[in-house]
Amino acid sequence: MSEEVKYTPMMMHYLEEKKKYQDCIVFYRLGDFYEMFFDDAKTASRELDLVLTGRNAGAEERVPMCGIPYHAANGYILRLTQKGYKVAVVEQLEDPATAKGIVQRGCIRIITPGTVMDENGNEKESVYLASLIDYQYGIAAVYCEMTTGDMHAQLFDRNAAGIQKICLSCNVREVILPNNFDKKYIKLIEDFETVTISMFNDIQLKDEYRSLMEAIDNPHVQHAVGLLTNYLDETQKQKMEHLTPVVLLDEEDSLQMDFSTRQNLELTQTLRTSSKSETLWSFMDHCQTAMGSRMLRRWIEYPLVDQAKIEQREDAIDYLNSNFILKDELREELSNVYDLERLCARIAYGSANPKDCVRLFDSLTAIPAVLRSFADCAPYSYLQNLDPCTELKTMLDGAFVENPPISIKDGNIFVEGYNAELDELKRISKSGQDWILELEAKERERTQIKNLKIGYNRVFGYYIEVSKGNVPLVKDEYGYIRKQTLTNAERYVTSELKEKEDAILHAQEKSIRMEIELFNQLISQIKTYLPKLHELASAVAMIDALYSLAIVSNENGYVRPVFHKTHEIDLVDARHPILEKVLKNNRYIANDLKMSETNDIVLITGPNMGGKSTYMRQLACIVIMAQVGCFVPAKKAHLPIFDKIFTRIGASDDIMSGQSTFMVEMTEANNALKYATKDSLILFDEIGRGTSTYDGMSLAHAILEYIDQKIGAKTLFSTHYHELTALEEKYPSIRNLHVEVHEENDHVTFLYKVNEGRADKSYGINVARLAKLPESVLERAKQILAGLESQQSLDLEAASEFQFPKEEYIIERDVCDQLAAVDLDAMSARDALAYLYEIKAKLKR
Repeated sequence: MSEEVKYTPMMMHYLEEKKKYQDCIVFYRLGDFYEMFFDDAKTASRELDLVLTGRNAGAEERVPMCGIPYHAANGYILRLTQKGYKVAVVEQLEDPATAKGIVQRGCIRIITPGTVMDENGNEKESVYLASLIDYQYGIAAVYCEMTTGDMHAQLFDRNAAGIQKICLSCNVREVILPNNFDKKYIKLIEDFETVTISMFNDIQLKDEYRSLMEAIDNPHVQHAVGLLTNYLDETQKQKMEHLTPVVLLDEEDSLQMDFSTRQNLELTQTLRTSSKSETLWSFMDHCQTAMGSRMLRRWIEYPLVDQAKIEQREDAIDYLNSNFILKDELREELSNVYDLERLCARIAYGSANPKDCVRLFDSLTAIPAVLRSFADCAPYSYLQNLDPCTELKTMLDGAFVENPPISIKDGNIFVEGYNAELDELKRISKSGQDWILELEAKERERTQIKNLKIGYNRVFGYYIEVSKGNVPLVKDEYGYIRKQTLTNAERYVTSELKEKEDAILHAQEKSIRMEIELFNQLISQIKTYLPKLHELASAVAMIDALYSLAIVSNENGYVRPVFHKTHEIDLVDARHPILEKVLKNNRYIANDLKMSETNDIVLITGPNMGGKSTYMRQLACIVIMAQVGCFVPAKKAHLPIFDKIFTRIGASDDIMSGQSTFMVEMTEANNALKYATKDSLILFDEIGRGTSTYDGMSLAHAILEYIDQKIGAKTLFSTHYHELTALEEKYPSIRNLHVEVHEENDHVTFLYKVNEGRADKSYGINVARLAKLPESVLERAKQILAGLESQQSLDLEAASEFQFPKEEYIIERDVCDQLAAVDLDAMSARDALAYLYEIKAKLKR
């Protein structure tokens, strides 16, 4: 905008505010609306489907404008932040009715993708804000979940894989970076569609936040915490009292999985964002509380490697499933507990409302019974020592009206008897309301105007309203003073009404002010219980997650896995947990997997669609479920404890980063070869298929030898390179398995059974027949295959002589397929005739 353009004082003030928040959409409060102007208005109208209008602002051209009602702002802000935008809320800082000149306004908060605290979001989803410090030989990352105040930190390798893991593995929506952060890594993060970058430079940790670092003395983590808390102070415009002390996570304490492994196995997110298929988390989630669901997600993302802790969870599952009546009661009790983690955060943050306090009381009422459910569960006996905050519950008991308002400014929060002075103010206000009703009846009697009524609005206060037809009945001796003329009525005041109005409104205003003061005092008292409330929230979330594991284990007939110190795997009738549920009528085929101490690699051959990938995913799911502490889908499960899982399953190009299928294959394979140990699990599905046959076969061969000689990790390796099956004879640690098919007259039936030995052939042409490729293509493929198998090379001369038939009769075959699928007995004569005409028309075309 040109500086020469003269705008109204209000618009000039808007432009001054916009200069401060140029990377934000500014919500500028005008009366009962938040308005957006200029480019902000264009963006908001496009993203929120709002009507773009214009406003006269002193210049010749109208200023682009759109707006939303202030009471509906949260929903609109959430939609914008989910799309990566930041919103600066510029609020009215004084009452417009008493303001002299332009109403004073200022920014009260900047809401960003990582700082959303609105309840309209997915309550089971944790959205994180992260800050990163690059200390040249590593990255320090601190994560904050704003709705709970949860803080944790990790140290990562300084490379692209580390950056990817930081940004994509923990549902990070916003990353705070200092200006000296490596430009190539900034560019990498910019390519992640779901992550917003915020540049900020102040890394010095303030004294008021030093308590967050009480258990950590790492200077890099301290700088990352300083960067994050200073950014929050800048955007939230208040001290972040709800943040909990930072927990430094050690990768060695959990089963490690890189981002691609979590993605390939669809642990918490489906591979396709629009997919309706289940993740392992959604399948296992039978939690009754949102905080239980969030804890279960963390358990799945970070399975245990400590056998004692795993068995402690297994003991809890056994305990609940052995006491099914208690388990049913626990479900009922948990359903009465609200999201205590987020309630605590809102109380500490200062955004709690009266309804939150009622929910807190209801939760504290239900929690003792939840804790008692585990009274006889020996591994969790310590739960009985938690303070159930009985004093706080007593303090809240009977304090609030049955259905309190969300906003404390609406009044009518506390019950009668909570405070004597407040009761007196409410009595005066109520008696004034009664007096108004009595006056209305008296004036109707005196004037004989039956539809006379006394109303109220904020502009004129109380008034007497008389319809136009009855205005002649108003006499001078009544003392009515005309105040406002409407289309259908006249409004009057009297001296008696104005005198009483002052007393009534004064009592109402004083009553609301006092309720606000009392509510804030109560919140201050609740804050003193926050450490104990956090402990209760964590305990209830854990119990809820254990309840969910017990439900999954019991309803599906799973078996308790047994862990041992050796490297043997012994699974009998193992199933894929989700596919087994999806496939009805017991169509899912269970399979065994036995790998002895000396058998490290299983080479799996067989046709596409035969079940090789499912067999591998099934093992990964069983291992993760077992190390989460859940029972697993098998009749028998004896397993070692794995430290890491690496996968290469699926063959989609990484278009966003410009990587081809083969590059993705090699990158993920390299990650496994570089970081796997003898205690790791490697799942490679058709490595090498992204390049030429001989290149791919050579790489696959070399990778298998490297795993055998250098790593010794348990490995499942599926392949179409049948030549690799000869490795079984050379290396004692390699064993062949194959998926069974039944072949008859060039037609195959997949049996989905995995057996010892190698497959005879790949059945690719048979699979193509199932996909209904033209018959001539299939016949030609068989000829070429026969030539290759006999000569080991393509006969180009013979190939040039081959000619496909001129007519392939694809349409006729399609019609035959349609006819075979139609149930003629279910069709009426009219429908059958219409169908016949349709077929005839298709054949003519």
